[in-house]
Amino acid sequence: MSNSRAFQYFVRLYFALAVPLWLVLSGVRLLLGEQFLQLEYRRPGFPADAYGFDIEDRIDYGPFAVNFLFIGEAIDYLASLRLPGEKCWNQAPGVADCPLFNERELRHMADVKRATTLAFALAIISALVGACTALASRHNEGLRSDMAVGVRRGCQLALFSIVFLAILSLTAWDRAFDAFHDVFFAAGTWRFPFSDSLIRLYPEQLFIDAALLIAAFVSLSAVALLRLLALRERRARTRD
Repeated sequence: MSNSRAFQYFVRLYFALAVPLWLVLSGVRLLLGEQFLQLEYRRPGFPADAYGFDIEDRIDYGPFAVNFLFIGEAIDYLASLRLPGEKCWNQAPGVADCPLFNERELRHMADVKRATTLAFALAIISALVGACTALASRHNEGLRSDMAVGVRRGCQLALFSIVFLAILSLTAWDRAFDAFHDVFFAAGTWRFPFSDSLIRLYPEQLFIDAALLIAAFVSLSAVALLRLLALRERRARTRD
């Protein structure tokens, strides 16, 4: 069964664009959990909090905002969180407690959740389309070949993007970090003083470490997929 040229281009382009998305968001999801936070907070050299959170405080409070991104709770889930009085650095002595996150932080986390939900919904829908295409290709050698071409190009695009972003980050991390946030969030809504809980719990070093790990995950996964495709083609030639 043959495929039209337009359909071939579509399948190849679809997988070429979908594969980097799947790899990146898979890496992101692996890190958006308590285990990564615990490793970061406990590792030697991780920046200490100048406003009073110790390691155990960070381990206790850090997961709340991360978990919020993947549960069906409204922003009230974060708004209800309180710090004990002795942890409220900017409150008068004797205060019973204070909010963990202020209004600006809550608005930003609501924005982050919307962006995260949209990104992962897109990844899930595209993965379902990819799975259906894979099932259809079982009886269509041409479609299977087009998928393989698209996946290969997607892996190559992912590797090229990692190299490009690595160079950009090494030469201009602050600009890259700012540009990323400016794409997804309104200007002025994602900058916070160092005394805010979001910065105290998730300092810039955490994002740098996460970016390095995601880059490593994407690179290794892309290389593994390219290797599998090469083995498949070799076996196909052997059969022929």
